[in-house]
Formats: sequence, C-alpha cells, structure tokens
Amino acid sequence: MNEFAGIYTLAVFVVVFVGFVLVNYVLSDIAHRLWGNQRLRSLSPALWGAMIRLRSKRMRSFSWTTLVVFLLVAGGIACSHSSSLPVVAPEDPKEAVGLDTDNSWTTVNPAIKTGHPRSASDPPAEYRWYPDIFEPHKTVIEEIYLTSMNGNQIFADVHRPTWASAQKQCHALVLVPGGTMKGEVWHVPWRRSGSLHWSAAGFIVMDFDFQGRGKSEGVEDYYGATHREDLRTVIGYCASRPDVLPIGVGVISSSFGCTVASGTLGAYPDLPARFYIDLEGAHNRFTATQNDDPFWVKMWGGHETSDNEFWDDREAITFQPYMTAAYIRVQSNMDHSFDYFYVDHAIDMVNAAVLGASPYARLNHNPPNIILEYPLGDSYQYEDLDKLDEAMYMQVIEASMMEF
Repeated sequence: MNEFAGIYTLAVFVVVFVGFVLVNYVLSDIAHRLWGNQRLRSLSPALWGAMIRLRSKRMRSFSWTTLVVFLLVAGGIACSHSSSLPVVAPEDPKEAVGLDTDNSWTTVNPAIKTGHPRSASDPPAEYRWYPDIFEPHKTVIEEIYLTSMNGNQIFADVHRPTWASAQKQCHALVLVPGGTMKGEVWHVPWRRSGSLHWSAAGFIVMDFDFQGRGKSEGVEDYYGATHREDLRTVIGYCASRPDVLPIGVGVISSSFGCTVASGTLGAYPDLPARFYIDLEGAHNRFTATQNDDPFWVKMWGGHETSDNEFWDDREAITFQPYMTAAYIRVQSNMDHSFDYFYVDHAIDMVNAAVLGASPYARLNHNPPNIILEYPLGDSYQYEDLDKLDEAMYMQVIEASMMEF
C-alpha cells in the first residue's frame, strides 16, 4: 500500500487547495459587497477594517502565488513516489514499537533475541528466554502471602506470562515502591513502565506490600531492618520459583525505595540478585528529608536528621559499597523530588558501587565503572524527567540481556 502514498498525498493537497481557494473568494466577495455599507463602518470599525484586508488585491494575488507553490510541491511529491522500489521498514526496533527515539543513548541491544539458556548447566535449547517488546504476552496475576523472618505475613502479587513454567523459565524482577506506598503502585493504570508492562514483555514480576502497609501484617518500619527482611524474603522466594531462570533476579526501586533496596542487597550480598536499577533514590538522611523539610520529615515518621538511632540504619549510601549486584542509576537532571538541578546523590551512589563490591556500575547510559566528579559536564547524558517511565522500561530490557 506504500507505493500509493504519493497519489494519496497529492489528492489531499488538491482537496485542501480547492477548499482554500473557494473560501478565499467567497470571503473576498462578501467583503466587496459590504464595502460600501456605511452603517457597518459606524457600528464596527474593526470588522470593517478586516473587510478591507479581505477585499484587497493582495489577498487575491496571494491565491495565485499559492497555486504556483502548490503545483511545484505536488509535482515534487509525485516524482518522489514514482519509483516502483518497495518501501524499506525502519531498522530501529524502538521505532517499530513506537518508542521515543530522540534520546540516542536509550538503545535496544541489537542481540536482544539471543536469549539466556534455560539454566546455567543446560546448553542452548530450542526454548530460550528473551524480553519481547514487539508482541505482548498474555499474563496472569497470582496473589500470594509469604512469611517474613519475624513470622508476619506479607502480601505479594506475581505477574507472569501464562506460558511460564519449569520448562519455559523467565527472567524475574522484584519491584520496590517509593515513599511509604504499597506494591500496587507498580501496576496502576497511569504507569508506562511497571508490573503490567514487564510481565507482558516476558518477565515474571513481583510487587508486594512491606509490613505495616496494604494487605501485609505488622507495623510500618520506614525501610529499616524489618523491611529489609521483607525484601530478602521476596527475593529469595522469587529466585526459587521453578518458572524463574536460575541466574538471579533483577531488583528495581523507585525514589525512597532505594533505602531498603540498597540496604538489603548490601546487608545480604549473597542474595540471588543479578542487577539493581535505582530510579532517583535518596542516598542519605539529608536528601531523604530535604534538610528537615516538615513535609518529608512527616513521611519518615517524624524523624529529623538529628535522630541518629533512626537514620544510622536507613541511609542507602552506608550499604551501597557491600552490594555485589550490578548497579544502574536512572537519573534526570531535574530530580522528581526536587524543584532544581540536583545529581549529587546519583554521583555518590554510583561511586560507592564502583569503589565497592559491585562488578558493574553506571549512571544512565554513560560509560560504566568510572569515578564520577561533580560537575559532570555537558558530555554526560541525563534522562528526560517527562520520559523517566520509558527510560526505566528500556533499562530493564537491556539489563536483562547483559552479562555483568
């Protein structure tokens, strides 16, 4: 059908031009008839002035100029489509699925369909998992309860492709919410990346309620030791599922979820986690409370930065050097929690991972495993704040196919 694009375009141009000429001359004729109406002049000088402009010879000559331009454009379109060669589809897979292509550093791994073998000891077989961003899979949601280390029940949703099984294992993700939110925030309709999107791409995805939230038992712990045990329990369960590839799960956190994600992966470095993607998380008490801003202090249960007993156990930067998973920081230049340019927390978290036990650390799609210095300079790439969801989606897709 593409070979007729020139004809269709030409037809549209003809219709638009004819309509323009007719409207132009009708208005001009009306203006001409009303030109001598003295009552109109007295009642509405502004309208009368408009009629003068419509009546002018310039308006009529403009129509002939437009006709000449139209003929030149139409001829060019017809000639450009006269070739019988087929139209070649775009090679960029992002264009094929309608993703934004303005950010040149947000790319899809060209070997994205190579896939992982079914298990670490099994050679490549007929079935190989890969994230499929082209054909969404049908999914189901399982509601389960897990027993945390203190005996309390924590609620979790498991989003998975309908075909996932021990014979067709998938890469798995564990999602950590921001603020003091429940796990369901990862599958609300307004999100453009979350449980629904990654499970449709072929992942097994778990989101859950920490103790004291939603359907889970216990009391709110504000990402302290109890919540670290909750996340440890979920990661362990997820990695042990028979339909999950035995290569380690990916951990994704949003905003303040960084506190418990870094805390858990640092406190338990032997957890089966392949990579950790951190979306603009706060690295210490001063960033988390924005220097004791009452609004943010209230979110943290009223604990100001001077409360050392509380904060010494809840600063992500303290645990970051001990994490053994690959670390990827997703950061815009205008952090979602601030009203100004701020990236100090991102620099500190990446540097702590580079200097620590992590085998791989980077900021957005910048070069990995280097010490960052502030200011970063114009050569460093930041994500667009308005497109963070899309950036997160693609970061997870790419990380699932990388070897760290």
